[in-house]
Amino acid sequence: MAKVRPHLAGLAILSSAALTACTTVTAVPPPPELGIPAFYTQYRDADGIPVVSSSAVPEDALLAAEAMIEDMLAYRPDLATWLQREGYRVAIIAEDEALLDLPENAHWTKPAPDDPRLTRCEKKHYEERIGRLTDRAYWDARARGIGGQHTVGSEEDVLGLTSSRYYGETILVHEFAHNILFAIQAVDPALYTQVEAAYANALANDLWLNEYATTTVQEYWAEGSQIWFESNRLTVVDGTRILNREDLASYDPALYAVLARAYGDVTRLAGDPFYRHPARVPPGPIPENTAEVC
Repeated sequence: MAKVRPHLAGLAILSSAALTACTTVTAVPPPPELGIPAFYTQYRDADGIPVVSSSAVPEDALLAAEAMIEDMLAYRPDLATWLQREGYRVAIIAEDEALLDLPENAHWTKPAPDDPRLTRCEKKHYEERIGRLTDRAYWDARARGIGGQHTVGSEEDVLGLTSSRYYGETILVHEFAHNILFAIQAVDPALYTQVEAAYANALANDLWLNEYATTTVQEYWAEGSQIWFESNRLTVVDGTRILNREDLASYDPALYAVLARAYGDVTRLAGDPFYRHPARVPPGPIPENTAEVC
């Protein structure tokens, strides 16, 4: 077992049952029947969702990821069942690893100028930010985490290391929230329709104006999920500050309502290093808007 580091103090908030599970069972190689590539030599089970990594990742990073995933799924085990059945897993990369080091991502290319996932600023400055880069250089700079069937998180993110480019928020929460919405779309289409309606309402009323949350319904949901679990950086829209669940309920009650249908009374994730962390609010004067200016 990897040595538990002082920065993993957040694991102290684990439930007694989860803490017992996490401290008595070490990571092992993935079971052969899962068909997981040999690159991954460490494995944990988060309610049936494999959490894997290479040997370069400290085990405490897998434990933190496992705890957060289990809590995100606690209120809706039907969503966990769908994700298990569809073969979803989560890989954690070491600080010195990158997305394209993972065997399933080695073939990735950079997005085209018309890719709907691009932010408004990426579209505006496409050639400078994306077009001139190689595929590997783009993805190395673009992300340390992704959602989807082969979700990826990073060591520095789940452990809250100051080396994280996203210090002050937990990106794994955002990325795994994408998976939860995929599951909702499949098993609870009525709720998914309500999520779409909430997103349409937000766009129509200029809520989250120019923020990442307006990019797609998926980003709207994932950004909202971070706020629900109070694991996000401060958002400010025309002077209105959104940092915690109470702020969210006041600013976008439709989003709050659909998140409640997915997460219920689970409001704090075990192992989350940035739950109500002071780094969520940047130092200095609070801006009128936090959206990127491009």
